Amino acid sequence: MSMSTFIIRGKIKPYVRMTQRSKWTSPQAREYLASKAAVGMQLRHQMNQSGAGMLPGQTPLSVHITIWEAGGFHNKDLDNQVKAIVDAAQGIVFPDDRWIDQITAERKRGEGYATEMRIDTL
Repeated sequence: MSMSTFIIRGKIKPYVRMTQRSKWTSPQAREYLASKAAVGMQLRHQMNQSGAGMLPGQTPLSVHITIWEAGGFHNKDLDNQVKAIVDAAQGIVFPDDRWIDQITAERKRGEGYATEMRIDTL
């Protein structure tokens, strides 16, 4: 079993539903896509710094996500926050999120905004 841990700084826009058209016209969709790209850049930078390559394809994975947020955090769905993080990691940390067999997530009150994502192979 191998493990990788990533720290993502800043707010993460939860996943929003979108169509091909609305991804360019909906402000919510544009915010989500910009957040996804920013998270992806942080993950790519951490992958490059560690010298680790992408996790091998077709490998069952376990993901644990801890989200620290300042203020009230019950105004967003935890599952949409998790989807945003996993979507940003796909193609950078692992090739395909269909191989995630186990996900745990928790939110905690913090002084700022940060997310820890721990990925284990099963």
